[in-house]
Amino acid sequence: MSRSLTYAELGELLGITAASANKLARRKRWPRAKGNDGKTRVSVPDESLDRPQDSPGDGPPDCPADVPPDSPPNMVHELQARIAVLEVEVGAERRRADAAEADRDAWREQAQRLVERQGERRRGWFGRR
Repeated sequence: MSRSLTYAELGELLGITAASANKLARRKRWPRAKGNDGKTRVSVPDESLDRPQDSPGDGPPDCPADVPPDSPPNMVHELQARIAVLEVEVGAERRRADAAEADRDAWREQAQRLVERQGERRRGWFGRR
Protein backbone atom coordinates (compact mmCIF):
# COMPACT_ATOMS: atom_id res chain seq x y z
CA MET A 1 0.00 0.00 0.00
CA SER A 2 0.93 3.62 -0.19
CA ARG A 3 -0.09 6.85 1.48
CA SER A 4 -0.81 10.13 -0.28
CA LEU A 5 1.07 12.91 1.53
CA THR A 6 2.07 16.49 0.85
CA TYR A 7 5.75 17.36 0.99
CA ALA A 8 5.20 19.08 4.35
CA GLU A 9 3.45 16.01 5.79
CA LEU A 10 6.14 13.69 4.45
CA GLY A 11 8.84 15.91 5.89
CA GLU A 12 7.13 15.98 9.28
CA LEU A 13 6.86 12.18 9.36
CA LEU A 14 10.50 11.70 8.40
CA GLY A 15 11.90 14.59 10.42
CA ILE A 16 13.15 16.55 7.40
CA THR A 17 12.16 19.77 5.66
CA ALA A 18 9.53 19.96 2.94
CA ALA A 19 12.25 20.76 0.39
CA SER A 20 14.17 17.64 1.44
CA ALA A 21 10.97 15.61 1.19
CA ASN A 22 10.51 16.94 -2.35
CA LYS A 23 14.06 15.88 -3.28
CA LEU A 24 13.54 12.47 -1.66
CA ALA A 25 10.33 11.91 -3.62
CA ARG A 26 12.04 12.84 -6.87
CA ARG A 27 15.07 10.64 -6.08
CA LYS A 28 12.84 7.64 -5.23
CA ARG A 29 10.60 8.43 -8.24
CA TRP A 30 7.42 8.20 -6.21
CA PRO A 31 4.27 9.12 -8.18
CA ARG A 32 3.11 12.70 -7.70
CA ALA A 33 -0.29 14.23 -8.32
CA LYS A 34 -1.89 17.62 -7.79
CA GLY A 35 -4.50 17.56 -5.01
CA ASN A 36 -7.83 19.43 -4.95
CA ASP A 37 -6.29 21.92 -2.52
CA GLY A 38 -3.59 22.80 -5.09
CA LYS A 39 -0.80 21.08 -3.17
CA THR A 40 1.26 18.32 -4.71
CA ARG A 41 0.70 14.94 -3.12
CA VAL A 42 3.16 12.10 -3.25
CA SER A 43 2.26 8.42 -3.11
CA VAL A 44 4.71 7.12 -0.51
CA PRO A 45 5.04 3.35 -0.04
CA ASP A 46 4.26 2.28 3.53
CA GLU A 47 7.55 0.40 3.86
CA SER A 48 9.39 3.69 3.24
CA LEU A 49 7.68 5.22 6.24
CA ASP A 50 8.16 2.21 8.53
CA ARG A 51 11.93 1.76 8.25
CA PRO A 52 14.59 4.31 9.19
CA GLN A 53 15.87 6.50 6.37
CA ASP A 54 19.31 6.24 4.79
CA SER A 55 20.49 9.65 5.97
CA PRO A 56 21.07 10.20 9.68
CA GLY A 57 19.57 13.71 9.66
CA ASP A 58 20.88 16.40 11.96
CA GLY A 59 23.57 15.09 14.23
CA PRO A 60 26.53 16.39 16.14
CA PRO A 61 29.01 18.54 14.22
CA ASP A 62 31.68 16.74 12.25
CA CYS A 63 34.62 15.96 14.51
CA PRO A 64 36.95 13.00 14.77
CA ALA A 65 35.52 10.19 16.87
CA ASP A 66 38.74 9.73 18.85
CA VAL A 67 38.79 13.37 20.03
CA PRO A 68 36.34 14.05 22.83
CA PRO A 69 34.56 17.38 22.47
CA ASP A 70 35.79 18.54 25.90
CA SER A 71 39.52 18.45 25.02
CA PRO A 72 40.41 22.06 24.09
CA PRO A 73 43.16 22.30 26.78
CA ASN A 74 45.00 19.42 25.10
CA MET A 75 44.61 21.08 21.75
CA VAL A 76 45.92 24.36 23.16
CA HIS A 77 49.13 22.67 24.33
CA GLU A 78 49.55 20.91 20.99
CA LEU A 79 49.01 24.16 19.10
CA GLN A 80 51.47 26.04 21.33
CA ALA A 81 54.10 23.37 20.67
CA ARG A 82 53.46 23.60 16.93
CA ILE A 83 53.72 27.40 17.06
CA ALA A 84 57.12 27.11 18.80
CA VAL A 85 58.36 24.78 16.06
CA LEU A 86 57.08 27.13 13.36
CA GLU A 87 58.78 30.12 15.01
CA VAL A 88 62.10 28.27 14.88
CA GLU A 89 61.52 27.44 11.22
CA VAL A 90 60.63 31.06 10.43
CA GLY A 91 63.85 32.23 12.12
CA ALA A 92 65.91 29.81 10.04
CA GLU A 93 64.19 30.93 6.84
CA ARG A 94 64.80 34.59 7.69
CA ARG A 95 68.51 33.89 8.17
CA ARG A 96 68.59 32.01 4.87
CA ALA A 97 66.82 34.90 3.11
CA ASP A 98 69.27 37.42 4.60
CA ALA A 99 72.19 35.33 3.37
CA ALA A 100 70.66 35.09 -0.10
CA GLU A 101 70.17 38.88 -0.21
CA ALA A 102 73.78 39.47 0.83
CA ASP A 103 74.94 37.06 -1.87
CA ARG A 104 72.76 38.82 -4.43
CA ASP A 105 74.17 42.21 -3.43
CA ALA A 106 77.74 40.90 -3.78
CA TRP A 107 77.01 39.61 -7.28
CA ARG A 108 75.35 42.91 -8.20
CA GLU A 109 78.44 44.86 -7.08
CA GLN A 110 80.69 42.56 -9.06
CA ALA A 111 78.51 43.00 -12.16
CA GLN A 112 78.59 46.79 -11.77
CA ARG A 113 82.41 46.77 -11.50
CA LEU A 114 82.64 44.70 -14.68
CA VAL A 115 80.31 47.07 -16.52
CA GLU A 116 82.40 50.04 -15.37
CA ARG A 117 85.63 48.39 -16.55
CA GLN A 118 84.03 47.61 -19.86
CA GLY A 119 82.97 51.27 -20.16
CA GLU A 120 86.49 52.47 -19.39
CA ARG A 121 87.94 50.30 -22.12
CA ARG A 122 85.46 51.66 -24.65
CA ARG A 123 86.12 55.25 -23.66
CA GLY A 124 89.82 54.62 -24.08
CA TRP A 125 89.40 53.29 -27.57
CA PHE A 126 87.20 56.21 -28.67
CA GLY A 127 89.74 58.65 -27.29
CA ARG A 128 92.41 57.41 -29.78
CA ARG A 129 90.89 59.07 -32.80
